[in-house]
Amino acid sequence: MVAACLALAALVVVFAGLWLQGRRRVGEMMQRREAELQELQRLRADVARLASGLAGTADGLFVLDTEGRVVASNPAAQELAGLGGTTGVGQPLAELLPWPRLCASLQAPRAEGEADTFELDAAVGHGRALAVRVRTLPGLGIVVGIDDQSRIKRLESLRRDFVANVSHELKTPLAAIQGFVETLLDDPEMPFATRHRFLERIARQSERLSALVGDLLTLSRLDEAVVDHDAEPVDVMAVVRETMRDLGALADKKALQLRGELPARSIWLRADREMLRQVIGNLVDNAIKYTPQGGQVTVRAGAQHDRLRLEVVDTGIGLSPEDQERVFERFYRVDRARSRELGGTGLGLSIVKNTVKNLGGDVGVRSELGKGSTFWVELPCLPVED
Repeated sequence: MVAACLALAALVVVFAGLWLQGRRRVGEMMQRREAELQELQRLRADVARLASGLAGTADGLFVLDTEGRVVASNPAAQELAGLGGTTGVGQPLAELLPWPRLCASLQAPRAEGEADTFELDAAVGHGRALAVRVRTLPGLGIVVGIDDQSRIKRLESLRRDFVANVSHELKTPLAAIQGFVETLLDDPEMPFATRHRFLERIARQSERLSALVGDLLTLSRLDEAVVDHDAEPVDVMAVVRETMRDLGALADKKALQLRGELPARSIWLRADREMLRQVIGNLVDNAIKYTPQGGQVTVRAGAQHDRLRLEVVDTGIGLSPEDQERVFERFYRVDRARSRELGGTGLGLSIVKNTVKNLGGDVGVRSELGKGSTFWVELPCLPVED
């Protein structure tokens, strides 16, 4: 009996030990599982932060594994690569983007952290100039960055054209002045009438040079300008009437009819008065210059609620569709020889466009060759009661 009890007690002890051991193992397993879940949550949070960071990056980014397959990409990369919104995850980037230069870079051996940078022209990069940067991550894979350089290339082209145009426009009057001065210096016995004629030409070229420099400075200020919302209210109709009065003599000289179709009431907007005078003056002066003798130039204006519309209508030479698209570009001239003859700098309409833009408005043109043009400006104004 005693032996049986001892055996039973031993069994109880064994089973108790096994139960405690099993419970301890279960507890350890639960702790490991909880730690794994916490680690998984942390990894998910890290991935979410990485995805958020990639999505908010303007540059295109592809993250590849060691075999060149896409692990992650951001919307900018998908758009620049023309993937149609697909992420490309799991696919070899060399198959998604079969650009020879990129494929060669992905296959080339590089030291850890070394980067390869190159450019793709528009013919390869889906119609865009792309800068690509391929960097190896130690033991992780490769990061491919893609940056759209199209806007920068376009601005560089515009800058080169602008510098070339400025140089050409400055060179012409300077060369003329230099030639007249050298002629005067070489012939001290030159008759007074001839000398006077040369001096008049020097004066005209100097005025042209001064006007060109002045317009360039105006454009430079406009490029850096910010709309001044604290400007004093200006009566636009008063500025229009003053400008038409100032340019009346120029119209009379060409036997042009300069007339206004203006409301009797005042129309007010917040702007610099001289800026408005320059906008209106350039439009009216331009219409007078390019309207043949005996023609007509009409200035119309009106406002509804908080929008002013000003039109300068002429019966001049008109513009072709191509000219209408480019007429507000700097130094663009429909007829270069005639423009220079009339004293234009090729910057007047560009000044109009930039000024109106800085005032929060719009500008445009309607025209037909041989039938005249209508240049219009819309500007935000103070509310007007109908």
